[in-house]
Amino acid sequence: MTTTLTPATPPASAPSASGTHWVPVAEGLWAGTHDGEFLGTVEFVDGGFETADRVGTRIGRSHSLASAQRLLDTPASGSSPMLAWRDDRPLLTAGWLGFATLAVAAVAIALQLFS
Repeated sequence: MTTTLTPATPPASAPSASGTHWVPVAEGLWAGTHDGEFLGTVEFVDGGFETADRVGTRIGRSHSLASAQRLLDTPASGSSPMLAWRDDRPLLTAGWLGFATLAVAAVAIALQLFS
């Protein structure tokens, strides 16, 4: 038996404390507007809520719908407890390449010393 998690759908056009209106667009997809201006979307994907801004750039992932919506409701202040979406792949790649280079150098030195 397979269990599928589906998020609870808020009432249509549910306003938040900041005046943002959240409207369910499709199953697992909400759109946020403030004074008629589109702010972005929240989508339920793989057990979490992914937030995207008005141009579709992913800005975060949350475990609850309210947290995901708050990423768009509150202006960027720099002291937000939410984790911003980051792509650390270039940094991780450089780290692993440096580690591999050191490992190869250590093996080469060991072969020279014990040969």
